[in-house]
Amino acid sequence: MLKKNYKEVKEQEAVLADGTKAEGIYIRWLIDENVGAKNFAMRRVEIKPDLKVPLHNHAEEHEIFILSGTGKFYNDKEKVEIVKEGDFVYIPSNEKHSIENIGEDNLIFLCLIPYLK
Repeated sequence: MLKKNYKEVKEQEAVLADGTKAEGIYIRWLIDENVGAKNFAMRRVEIKPDLKVPLHNHAEEHEIFILSGTGKFYNDKEKVEIVKEGDFVYIPSNEKHSIENIGEDNLIFLCLIPYLK
């Protein structure tokens, strides 16, 4: 068993799979293979107001739970979802998606992704 507080995990500026830095977007890898997780990772993501993760895709599905803030999730097929605290979002593998903070406070969420084998 492992117990930690998220503040004990180093915050990093997010980088997309293609190497693009996502300025103003911070990630903490809370649970991953470095602590022994063999099947999935849990990340805490924080997006500053008026910033967004650009449209992108990757092979892993995403399971997201909104902790605080207000955001907009959208894909390349004009599907848009406005989210707030307590909402959850599922993004299938390879679906292009973007996440934008549309509120006055930081948008904070947990994101779980499987390891691809």
